[in-house]
Amino acid sequence: MKKIEQFQITGMTISGFKNYQEPTELVFGNPTVITGGNGRGKTSIADAISFAVTGLPFFGERGLDRLHNEVNPLVSVRMRFLDENGMSHELTRTRRESRVSITYDGYELRQLDLSDMFGERDVFLSIFNPLYFIEELGDEGRNLLEHYLPKVSQPEVLAQLSPEVRTRLEKEEILSPEAYMKARREEIRNLEERIVYITGQRDQAAAQNRSNTEKHKTLPQRYDALKQELSALEARQFSGMDVSAMHDQLLEFSARYSEVRRDEQSEDAEVRGQLTALREKIAARKAEVYQSKYTQPLAEAQARGEALAAQYKRDAVSYRALAPGAACPICRRPITASELSAIQDHLRHSATDLLAQGKEQQAQIEELRSLDRKAEETFQRFQSDDLRKWEADAQQLENQIQQLAADAAGRADNLRTAIQTLTTELEYGRLTQEEYDRLQACREECRQCEAELAALQGVSETDPAGFDRQIAGLESEIAEKKKLVADVTVYASKRAEMTFSALRMNRVEISLYHVVKSTGEWKDAFKFNYCGRRYDRLSLSEKVRAGMELSELVKRLTGRNYPVFVDNMESIDDLENVRPTGQMIFAKCVSRAELSVRPVQPVIAAGPKAA
Repeated sequence: MKKIEQFQITGMTISGFKNYQEPTELVFGNPTVITGGNGRGKTSIADAISFAVTGLPFFGERGLDRLHNEVNPLVSVRMRFLDENGMSHELTRTRRESRVSITYDGYELRQLDLSDMFGERDVFLSIFNPLYFIEELGDEGRNLLEHYLPKVSQPEVLAQLSPEVRTRLEKEEILSPEAYMKARREEIRNLEERIVYITGQRDQAAAQNRSNTEKHKTLPQRYDALKQELSALEARQFSGMDVSAMHDQLLEFSARYSEVRRDEQSEDAEVRGQLTALREKIAARKAEVYQSKYTQPLAEAQARGEALAAQYKRDAVSYRALAPGAACPICRRPITASELSAIQDHLRHSATDLLAQGKEQQAQIEELRSLDRKAEETFQRFQSDDLRKWEADAQQLENQIQQLAADAAGRADNLRTAIQTLTTELEYGRLTQEEYDRLQACREECRQCEAELAALQGVSETDPAGFDRQIAGLESEIAEKKKLVADVTVYASKRAEMTFSALRMNRVEISLYHVVKSTGEWKDAFKFNYCGRRYDRLSLSEKVRAGMELSELVKRLTGRNYPVFVDNMESIDDLENVRPTGQMIFAKCVSRAELSVRPVQPVIAAGPKAA
C-alpha cells in the first residue's frame, strides 16, 4: 500500500461508538475547535479517530469493549481525509462484538495494510496524542526514536575531528565504536600478557645462566666424590663370597620348586577329575524319578470298575421304572402284567452279578496299588543307599585333594624360603640395609650427574638482550593501540553528538544514552526533561506543551505529518513553545455546554476523491 506521508481530516461519521448511539456527522478544518461540557463526547472523538486508523483508543488501551455503545451493538467510524496530494479518501472501521471490518476507498483491508500506509501504531499515536509517547511508551519510546534516527557515516564524523585523529582513523573500519574498542582492548590485554610471559622467560633464562655457571664449578667435584664412594661399597659387597656357586644353587632350587608345582598340579588334576565325575554321577542319581510299571494296569482296572458301577446305576433306574405297559429295558417291548415278575427277577440277578464283579475289580485295584507302593519304596531305598555311599566317596576325594595341597605347599614353602634367602644374599652381599640403600643412591646420583654433565656440554648462555628487544616492540605496539582507543573514544563521542542532534527541540531535552568519556562506551540513560525539569514533576499544561514538541519531533524523524489532537485545552493558555506543522484539533471543556465541533478554517481538496 502507498505510504500516506501527510493527511488532514475533513469529516467523520460516528455511530454505536461510546455515547454516539445514532450516526453523527462531524466536519473538521485546520484548526478545529471542539467544545462542550464533561461527558459530551469530546475525548470520544479522539478515540474514534485513533480507532479508525490503529484499531485502538486514544491512549492505545487494549480493552475495546468499552468503546461500544450500550444500545447500538455495531461500532462504526467513517473518517474522510485529504492526503499530501490533496486527494480525498475515506477510511471506515466497524466492529460488532469481536469481528472487525476495515475498508479504504471501498476496498477491504487488513490492519497490516493500514500500518504500511500510516506507520506503526506507536508512530501514529505518538504524533496524534501529545501525551502518548512519554506516558504510554515509556522506555520503549527510546527504541522508536533509535529506529528513526538518521544514520551518521564514518566520513561525516571524521570530518568533524582534528587532523591528527582523522589521519589515524581514516583507514580504520569503525562499524561500531564499542565493538572496535573492545577488540583493541582485548588485543592490548593479549600483548600485555605476552610481555609478562616474555619477561618471565627472560628472568628464567638469567637464572638458568647463573645456575649453569655454578654447576660447571661444582658438578665435576661432586661426581668424583660419588664415584669413589660407590667403588668402596661395591668392593665390600661380595668380598669373600662364592657368587658363582650361589647362582648355581639358586638355579637348582628354582628347578626343584618348578618340579614340585608341576607334580602338585598333575596329582591335583587327576583327583579333581575323579571328584567331578562322581559329583555328576550323584547329581544324575538325585535327578532320577520313580517310574511305576503299574500305572497302565491300574488305569485299566479303574476304568472297568467305573463301567460296572455305571451299568449297575442304569439297571437300578430301569428296575424302579418297571410297570405293566412300560418298555422292557431288554427288548424294548411293552411289559405285560404276566411278564413283570420275570423281568424283575432277571434284573435282580443281573444286579447281583454286577456287585460281585465290582467287588472283585476293587480288590484287584487295591492289590495293584499295594504292589506300586512297595516298588516305589524299594526304588527310594536303593537311591538313598547309593547317594550315601557316593557322598562318602566324594568326601574322601576332597580330603585327598586337601592333603595333596598341604604336602605340596610345605615342600614349596621350604624351597621358596631357600630361594628368597639366596636372592637376598646375592643382592645385598655383606652390606647392611643402610649400606645397600646408600649403594643404590650413589648409583642413581652418578647417573644424574652424568646426564647433567652431558647436558651442560650442549648448553650455551642465553642473551637477555633478545628478550628486551621483543618487550620493547610489544610496548610500542600497545602504545599505538592505546592511541587508537583514545581516538575512537573521541570519535564515539562526536558520533553520538551528531546522531542525537536530530533530537534537539525548543524546551524539551531527550537523552537516550550517556557516552563514558574514559572508555567511549554508551550507557543506557533515557531521560526526558522540559525546561530542565523531569516529566513527572510537570503540570498538565506543561506536559501538553512538552508533548507537542515530541509530536513534531516524531513527525520530523518519520517523515509523516498527521493531525494532532490536544485535549484539556482549557488548562493551556498558549502553545508558544512549538509551531505546529499540520492539522490541529483542540478540545476544550466548557461547563454545561453542548458538544460543538467547529472548523476554524476549512480543509480544501485539491482534486477529486481517489478511485
